[in-house]
Amino acid sequence: MDLIAVLVALPLLFAFLTALTIPLRTEKYARYFFLAGALFPWLVYLLVGERSEVVGGWPRMGGIEVALDTYNSLLVLGELILFSAVALYSIDYFKKDVKPLVLLLLVHAGLLGAFISRDLFNFYIFMEIASVSAFALVGFSGRKDALKAAYKYLMLSLLASYFFVFSIGIIYLKTGYLNLELISKSPLSPEVEAAVAVAFTSLLLKAGIFPLHLWLPDAHANAPSPVSALLSGAVVKAPAYGMVLLSLHFPFSGVLRTVLLGTAFASMLFGVALALMQKDIKRLLAYHTVSQMGYVLLGIATLNPLGAVYYAFAHMLFKGGLFLSAGAMVDKAGTRELDKLSYRGDPLLMTSVLMLSLAIGGIWPFVGSPAKAALLKGLPYGRELFYAAGLGTLTSFTKLNYYLMKGKGGQHGFTVLPSFMMALTAFFAGISLGGSPKAMDAYLLLGGVALFMLLKKSGLLGVKLPRTEITPKEINVGAVIFAIFLLLLLHLSQG
Repeated sequence: MDLIAVLVALPLLFAFLTALTIPLRTEKYARYFFLAGALFPWLVYLLVGERSEVVGGWPRMGGIEVALDTYNSLLVLGELILFSAVALYSIDYFKKDVKPLVLLLLVHAGLLGAFISRDLFNFYIFMEIASVSAFALVGFSGRKDALKAAYKYLMLSLLASYFFVFSIGIIYLKTGYLNLELISKSPLSPEVEAAVAVAFTSLLLKAGIFPLHLWLPDAHANAPSPVSALLSGAVVKAPAYGMVLLSLHFPFSGVLRTVLLGTAFASMLFGVALALMQKDIKRLLAYHTVSQMGYVLLGIATLNPLGAVYYAFAHMLFKGGLFLSAGAMVDKAGTRELDKLSYRGDPLLMTSVLMLSLAIGGIWPFVGSPAKAALLKGLPYGRELFYAAGLGTLTSFTKLNYYLMKGKGGQHGFTVLPSFMMALTAFFAGISLGGSPKAMDAYLLLGGVALFMLLKKSGLLGVKLPRTEITPKEINVGAVIFAIFLLLLLHLSQG
């Protein structure tokens, strides 16, 4: 029996059943179908174990291969954990509408399908199912900013999609295969190398990595709270996993790896710098996603795919939890302004945010610590930049907690539980992955607090960034940057 494929089939089935409650006027049962679609894949994941299978028993050459292995099992686990928390938050958040619950299940199915795929075309299909559903969810509130953010996300992501499917066509034309294992055993022609460069550039844009990140801050900041958690925690991991697959099956030249390494460091540092300047809590977290995806690219660039996967898993836990924590405060206060939010008066929420802040900073015993250690093992040079990004991250989250400790927040009720669940998971995952305390953790933590105090006293954190309207010009700029980066990688692939 094709048990691995059932991981995807279950959310799709329950998405259909959830949608069916609308014409049948039985919307009161929708949340039960939704929760079933969110949680039943857990049973399959726990039963299957690591293995590979071709759906329907067809030969690998003409069939659809799916697998759970060392590289994707953690990502599937992280997606299941995060989506369970998002589902708990969503049943109350979307209690008056069934449609977003259907879209969330489609994202769930798309992500699981992308993570288990072993051929390029089905990976593309499932990634697009998740992406298209995400476009609709970003603009679901109907607010002007949300609709514009969804449009920018849609246009730039579709640009990447067109080039990605174009690259798949070239690879199929030159090799006769879509299965990655079979493609990697075929002679590597210049056309295939060029196609891989096109595919990789497309995935960089979809993953929101600097300088191809222009869609990400607006989309993640303007989406509904549970959607922001899913976008940042899981949706950007599908293209990141696509890059891991490409790095596992195709050789990367030394020059190309150097360029990707530089891009990774640039994304890590740029994201932190912009996050430090934000006064909108969701934009602050969104820019940290730009930074954190740089860490994932760092693992890929240094031919350390397991390190990239470890960090992607860790990011699913702590960033998903942070967005859910922010959502609890934002949805109660009705504002995203950091100086008007507080977790005082709610010990559970305060504990969650503090734990998750330490996790994203890479402090033991949380999951960020072993994930960063895994990346450092494969880093040939640039440790100073790595630690600088970590220092900036801890400085930014010192700022976040400084503001949240002020004011009066009061109790936030049930909405705190999903983020607390993620905080506990980040703690236990850190222990189970074998992290250990290091002196550098203390130095970075103290340095982050000291640097925040210095920046605050200097007035640099008070600088107001100009609020720019989302316009078609931004989409054009994003397309131009994509074209330049694409030409660069194409040139390097032929060098």
